[in-house]
Amino acid sequence: MAVPRQEEAQEYLEKQRLMELFDNITAQLVFHRPDNPKAFMIDYMEKLKEARTTQLDFPCLFDESNIESVFGMLDPTKKGFITLDQYKQAIETLGCGSADPEPAGADIDRITQESFTREVKVALKKASATFDQA
Repeated sequence: MAVPRQEEAQEYLEKQRLMELFDNITAQLVFHRPDNPKAFMIDYMEKLKEARTTQLDFPCLFDESNIESVFGMLDPTKKGFITLDQYKQAIETLGCGSADPEPAGADIDRITQESFTREVKVALKKASATFDQA
């Protein structure tokens, strides 16, 4: 049974999305391996602050070319679409839990690259923001 102070702390962490922020910073550090991690983290926080203000260019490990590469791996024969199951597996693997589970084309089991890219970008933006965008 959690004590009130512990519950307050948990609510604060969730509301402020601090665990997501720490996860994102850690992923960025491991990916980039900067010589000066403290300066890197300060720069990352500045980029987040600017992105929050402008609602543009959220720092993220994946860019559009990475998203296109993922789609290309799922569509090696260049049909121009993937199945809904492939889409769901990809968004789970990419950590895009907030992506639309039934995107355009889901009803006919054909998710186009355009639809895939749009959904992944929106979900990654949301995940990378690490603050309440409301």
